[in-house]
Amino acid sequence: MKLLGIACTIGLCLMFTVPGSFAADPPNFDFLGHVASVPTQPGGTLQLLSVINNNGVIPTPIPLDFTSTEHTLVIEATLLSQSGNVQLYSPGTVRLYSDSGPATAHDFANPSTFSDGTLILSGSFSGNLTRQLFTTSLGSTVGNISWSGGSRLGELGSNTSGWALGGGLSRGATLPSGYVETWDGKIDQATVAVNTSTWGAMKQLYRP
Repeated sequence: MKLLGIACTIGLCLMFTVPGSFAADPPNFDFLGHVASVPTQPGGTLQLLSVINNNGVIPTPIPLDFTSTEHTLVIEATLLSQSGNVQLYSPGTVRLYSDSGPATAHDFANPSTFSDGTLILSGSFSGNLTRQLFTTSLGSTVGNISWSGGSRLGELGSNTSGWALGGGLSRGATLPSGYVETWDGKIDQATVAVNTSTWGAMKQLYRP
């Protein structure tokens, strides 16, 4: 009976906690942008120009005003190596800007409009940024980011490393003139480290 009681308690906890965990994505920077050219030889540079949108619903790791301010994300990375359809980029930088000037709204025909705001976060990839094609027109991007600069770096506290970038890429006809690839992805806030324990040790905490 004691084991049954413990099992029922765990079940009730799951009933009340699991649904909430799927109510919304954790805070992240949701981005959509384009790449003008993809290098084919080591040493070549890839540049992503993108806009942070978060769909007006998903919270961002630091508060951002989407009503009167535009937020852009610029990624620049050097091709390190290529094996088949997999490219590894290193080093690579990530910069996030906030621009409240409507006269300088982003314009893919004018790349400088993506970096003319206030630099609020800057960092680099820890290890490689991986770009992989699954078909001739679809693929993915994966990497880990460590933040090290920007006017709002302090708002992250000590949680500046281990941020995961991930998303899909596509090649198609719905691209701005002069661009070859679309990246649709997000940068997830790093999880806070916790102490590991066993179920037996946890039960001991509640015994007299």
